[in-house]
Amino acid sequence: MTSFGIGAPVKRREDGRLLRGDGRFADDFNAAGQAWAAFVRSPHAHADVLGIDDAHARAVAGVLDVFTGHDLVAGGVGAIPTLIAERGAGMRSRDGSPFADPTWYPLALDRVRHAGEPVAVVIAETPAAAEDGTAAVAVRYGVRPAVVDGIGALRDGAPQLHDGVAANRVYDWECGDAEATARAIATAAHVTRLTVVDNRLVTCFLEPRAALAAWDAAAGRYVLHASLQSVHALAANLARILGVPTERVRCITGDVGGGFGSKIQPYPEYAALAWAARRTGRPLKWVSSRSEGFLSDAQSRDHVLTGELALDADGRIVALRVHSVSNVGAYVAPCIPVSTLSNMERMISGLYAIPAIHLRVEGVLTNTVPINVYRGVGRIECVYTVERLVERAARETGRDRAALRRANMMSAFPYRSATGAVYDSGDYVARLDEALALGDVAGFAARRAESERRGTLRGLGIGPYVEGTGGVPQEYAEVRVWPDGSVEVPIGAQSQGQGHETVFAQVVAERLGVPFESVSIVMGDTDRVAKGVGTFASRSMVRAGNAAAEATDAVIAKGRAMAAHLLEAAAADVEYRDGAFGVVGTDRTVGLFDVARAAVDGKLPGALGTTLGAATMHENPAFAFANGCQVCEVEVDPETGAVAIVALSMVDDSGRSVNPMIVHGQQHGALAQGIGQALMEACVYDDDGQLLSGSFMDYAIPRAADLPSITVESRDVPSPTNALGVKGAGEGGTVGAPGAVIHAILDALAPLGVTHVDMPATPERVWQAIQRARSH
Repeated sequence: MTSFGIGAPVKRREDGRLLRGDGRFADDFNAAGQAWAAFVRSPHAHADVLGIDDAHARAVAGVLDVFTGHDLVAGGVGAIPTLIAERGAGMRSRDGSPFADPTWYPLALDRVRHAGEPVAVVIAETPAAAEDGTAAVAVRYGVRPAVVDGIGALRDGAPQLHDGVAANRVYDWECGDAEATARAIATAAHVTRLTVVDNRLVTCFLEPRAALAAWDAAAGRYVLHASLQSVHALAANLARILGVPTERVRCITGDVGGGFGSKIQPYPEYAALAWAARRTGRPLKWVSSRSEGFLSDAQSRDHVLTGELALDADGRIVALRVHSVSNVGAYVAPCIPVSTLSNMERMISGLYAIPAIHLRVEGVLTNTVPINVYRGVGRIECVYTVERLVERAARETGRDRAALRRANMMSAFPYRSATGAVYDSGDYVARLDEALALGDVAGFAARRAESERRGTLRGLGIGPYVEGTGGVPQEYAEVRVWPDGSVEVPIGAQSQGQGHETVFAQVVAERLGVPFESVSIVMGDTDRVAKGVGTFASRSMVRAGNAAAEATDAVIAKGRAMAAHLLEAAAADVEYRDGAFGVVGTDRTVGLFDVARAAVDGKLPGALGTTLGAATMHENPAFAFANGCQVCEVEVDPETGAVAIVALSMVDDSGRSVNPMIVHGQQHGALAQGIGQALMEACVYDDDGQLLSGSFMDYAIPRAADLPSITVESRDVPSPTNALGVKGAGEGGTVGAPGAVIHAILDALAPLGVTHVDMPATPERVWQAIQRARSH
């Protein structure tokens, strides 16, 4: 290992810029002559749009124009696409019917289906004038009944959101073997049954959404600057909405203040802004307020999962059956349901060797903000449900909870699960035992006794986790070597704080044997990066890192042929080492950058090219399964229900760590988000579809004081599925923390007879559970 290569804890090169305030985020992009946009949003969750009167808005000083959904449709703007027709083309409901795909326009036409849905856009000279204009737009609504929970939306008589979508059901999908699972459950020695809630979350990325759109008349194309996770995906989707070829849309993103999956989709505002920019002939800018984001940014999670776990007389798991009702919101957002269902199919086993599995998921429309992917999508639903079932099964059968897990964990790899997923590598039992040691489980009894003396209840929870990482199996990278001693790497990934400028440079610098400082990473511009998929699904190093490695190897191969010409040797006799090509058995060498100079200066035959560079679209259908275990200790005040996490330990296997320091940072951040879901985050609507948790006054996210000192250790088992041996590191903490935290709370409350609490385990909810137990 070099001081900068793979495995080195190199400091993040982007941090200096960001800490100085020199980052460039979406709100930092401006254009000469730009105007401003603001959106008129529905105050109702479900209503007919009976008429829009914009006369008073047009009279507001500074207002330039007002556009409605009908204006956009008349101008050729189409519906927001989903990925069903592409990635999910083969997915069908249980009865063989295609998934429902209700039409979703950037601005509502004749009906609104969630509070905050945009119905018009006001264009003005200043932000204040645009906001004043929206207040002056008069919209007449015919209010309809609303439904906000998935189970309620399936009931007879529930309000129907979309014509042609019977019972509000988008899909009724299944995987596994229903008959074999039913037989195993019917004959099992013990069956544990449990219903858990995967609570709806607000995504809460650090940087609110913003966009600057323009029509480049000279080039005949749209240009959009925004805070994105994939410029190429947005360009393709915007082109489809706007009715133009993809090459007529350029998308650019700079630094991105968090995304977590929710900045992938083509939001309604982007399409409306781009079309209006062309219509008005001026660049248009829109910046979301945080309150506006609560009503318009994709939300996440929102499953109710009922599971059955069957054991034989020896404590072996023989079957698992899970039925989930997934609230997808008012529309089917891009990436949903394909990402959710494919991940659930892949990881419904959790970490366990279960011979018979049946999973059924119903996707349901409600009058809430559409759901989209979020850190751990599809993974947490599976791992949390299975771990809660295993934990309860241990208590119901009187078995040690760690021993029950050990006896059933996958142990021989590769392992093909009952739903067809191939788990690549790991040592799940070792990670469990290491986590128990790291968390000092042996000393827990003494700590519990000390807590009891102080009048608090202490509990310990175990949270094993696994996540299939990689997502879409392709990614693009290019490596260009220049005569000035620099190496440029355009890559399809997009950083949202993960340290891409550092880790991708480490991969390329080590492989080329050149100074780390000489390698620069190019991201976030469809003009500068030819292709790309983007960053989500713990895929950056698994896909883009391997793409960069492949492109680097291709550059070396190309350079070898060039160097052979310059050295007057056969290419087979030329080797590459430490930044130079040399003829084997001689002292004749030529440096990498000298070869690049010779190419640029035209000193090589035309067939060898005039630049030293290579590109690849890496493709690998295999997934890498990151895994590990968390041990959480809590104290509960039985008089108030307040929960304090006093210790949290995590042993993680994310494959070969390119930069251990960055991996640990990812793990800490992921843990914080998982703890937030477990203890405090809850997106709440009233029965009329009004968002009650519409600001940070009403929606809690973890603060520093809410988090313990976290101890993380890595035990990396290289993945055999890719050349770098990496597994994703970004989501394991989020996937494992909810189970670890809730198990610790239940362990603390077990002496009182409490057997269940749902997320988020707020003080009120914990206190109520205690009171119910005391009253029995």
